[in-house]
This record gives sequence, C-alpha cells and structure tokens, in this order.
Amino acid sequence: MNSSKAVFCDFDGTITTQDTFASMLETFVPEVAASILPAIFSRQISLKDGIHQTLGAIPTARYDDMIEYMVEQPIRPGLEEFMEFLEQSAVPLIVISGGLKSLVAAVLEYQGLQGGVTAIHAGEVDTSGTFLKAYSTVEGDTEFIAKAAVMAQYQTQEKIAIGDSITDVNMSLAADLVFARDRLMSYLDAEHKSYVPWENFIDIKKYLADRWGSV
Repeated sequence: MNSSKAVFCDFDGTITTQDTFASMLETFVPEVAASILPAIFSRQISLKDGIHQTLGAIPTARYDDMIEYMVEQPIRPGLEEFMEFLEQSAVPLIVISGGLKSLVAAVLEYQGLQGGVTAIHAGEVDTSGTFLKAYSTVEGDTEFIAKAAVMAQYQTQEKIAIGDSITDVNMSLAADLVFARDRLMSYLDAEHKSYVPWENFIDIKKYLADRWGSV
C-alpha cells in the first residue's frame, strides 16, 4: 500500500445515501430516537451517551431485523469505481463508522464491496442480554467511536477524510483534506475548517485523480 496517503471514510449517510443508522433507530426505537437524535445533532448530549441510550433501548430479539433493514439501504453512486481507483493508486480505504461494525460489514458484503475496504473501525454489540449493549474499543470522552484516534493509528503523510455529519467533525479537524456534505459542512464552517463539497464518489474520484495526477 501507498504509505504516504490514506482515505478515511464514514459509513452512514456517506457510503449509504441516507443516515441509515439514524433511520434504523427511528424505525426500531422511534420514541427514544425522537428524543435523543435531535439532542445529539445539536450537541446537547454527547455521541457516546446518545449511542448507548438509543441502542440500549433495542431488544436483542430485534438484532437480526436490524441487519436485514440495513442491508437493503442504497449505496451512494460511484463507490465501486472509487474503490477501484484507490486500489489502482495503492491507497488504503479505511471505513470508520460511528455505528456498529457488524452492520457496516453486512451492508458491504451484501453489496459485494467488502474487498475494496482495507479495514473497518466501528462499535461492537453484546447480544447476550435482553437489550443490546453497545461497546467500543476506541471510545473517547464524548465519542462512541473516537475517529481521530483511529486515524492516528495509521502513519501516513496525507490523511483524507470523507463524511457527512456530527460523528465526522473530529475526524475532519484531524485530516489534511476533507470531503464534506450535508450537516458536516455547517459544523466545519463553525470550526473554520476548509473542505471540498461533494455529492457522490465520482466527484471525489475526479478531485483526487486531478490532485494526484492519476488517470
């Protein structure tokens, strides 16, 4: 792999066309989601507390239904072509999700795209009790998944972040180049962090091909 560059990509609302993790919570625990999600987006409660409260309200018996719900969610256009471009450029693609690794892996496998991902970093879930118990090996003070800490595990000269929402703020602030869309743009405007707006992965591929001098 090209050790001088790495791409770190969010999953929900970035690889998927909508914030599938939020929509899943709205589907399986609507009352809890209606209370907690707005507080997360407005930064009234931390991501870590919000994830534990919402996932902890879902009965373990619904876990398989959650996976089935997730795998049917559409993928943002151009992802496969983008993965091929990164592979040709010998640049790793690391997916960092603020949700659960099992759900991310299920979607990528269902889409036949797991081979294009170098690694997945996300939360884990304990299904041994009556309700789901989420946990993370990379929790931060306020984050369920401390994305910037995950990025720091990779020794590269240029770190490129791709995201769409609040879980991607700290990752973006730690990156050398950021592709932002949706809510993330407003958060980064407030932080005075520069970014490249994007709509699909073809946009990102074109930008990086021009930047790297690739075909």
